Amino acid sequence: MGLVLMLGSLTGCKEMDGKYKDFIVPGGLEYVGKPNQVKVYPGRNRVMLKWLKGSDPKITVTRVYWNNYADSLELNIDPSKDTVEVLINDLEEKNYSFFLRSFDNQGNASVPLEVMARVFGNQYANNLLNRGLNRLEMDVSGRVSLNWGLANLTSGAVATQVSYTSTSGAAKTKVFPATEESSVIEDFKAGEPLRFRTVYIPDTLAIDTFYTDFDQGNHFYFDKKDWSIADFSSEHPGGDNTVRNVIDGTAGTRWHSLAGGSSYPHHVTIDMGTEHLLTQIGVWRTTFENGGDTRAPDRIHLYASTDNTNWIDLGEHAFDRFLNGEQLYPITGEVRARYFKLVGTQGPENNFVLGEISLYGF
Repeated sequence: MGLVLMLGSLTGCKEMDGKYKDFIVPGGLEYVGKPNQVKVYPGRNRVMLKWLKGSDPKITVTRVYWNNYADSLELNIDPSKDTVEVLINDLEEKNYSFFLRSFDNQGNASVPLEVMARVFGNQYANNLLNRGLNRLEMDVSGRVSLNWGLANLTSGAVATQVSYTSTSGAAKTKVFPATEESSVIEDFKAGEPLRFRTVYIPDTLAIDTFYTDFDQGNHFYFDKKDWSIADFSSEHPGGDNTVRNVIDGTAGTRWHSLAGGSSYPHHVTIDMGTEHLLTQIGVWRTTFENGGDTRAPDRIHLYASTDNTNWIDLGEHAFDRFLNGEQLYPITGEVRARYFKLVGTQGPENNFVLGEISLYGF
């Protein structure tokens, strides 16, 4: 019985060997070394792949496949170099799986290696926002301070690029880190435009940089530290009431005309110390008492001058004495001035109370 079973087993093994012998490669399959430490460098409608060639001297070619092997690229391997890199252009904006296989001159292949990559393009670029400019300030020497809004760091904002004309007349560009809340330009030429845009790098290994469109800083806020009062109608005694309070940088103080001894019109003339191109004027009522003083004027008349003698009439305007905050008055045309005059022409009583005056321009 045992002999019969042994003979049957040997016959079965021979039949099974016969079934599989057609699929056996004599000597076994031979694999070449696969790419090592592949790094992916994404870009704008392109990607760069870089890897170590490895120690296998038989490698002659590496092929890169993508789009489910529908697209490919073949790269001849230089045996004298330790690293290999390839730039793949004209890619759609999307996520990709790239498969890399190395080959020797006998057609033997490596095990495929998969790497993931995201390619950026117009869709990414069109969603980028320029960083806001909260305040653009210039002092009498021409020193410019830029106070920035928040930058979109999560989308890859890395810097803000500012283009301007220097005091020497040369076009200049400065780049400030996106994490910087305020920046300074020391050599800005007053009266010239200033433009800014945000610089984006979408990935730490990205090979391309993206930029937003330029915005223009149209209204410089003029620093008041060098301003002076050239003339005024009257003021009530005491530091809480001095006319200087309209240029101290806050609406929380006040200029109060002489109580019981003054009446409309009331005026103040401000010397900015240097000539500017004016674009708009800001006026506040005071919040010195009770959160807002309704004794501010109902009507104001505005003037500008280069010499404190000849005046440009900027018109009479309504002023809302019940409103806190800055009320802005745009200036049309090209008005250059060193001196500015505000005249209160009408109000609820003889006294005149005001909080702050600011000027903007180039």
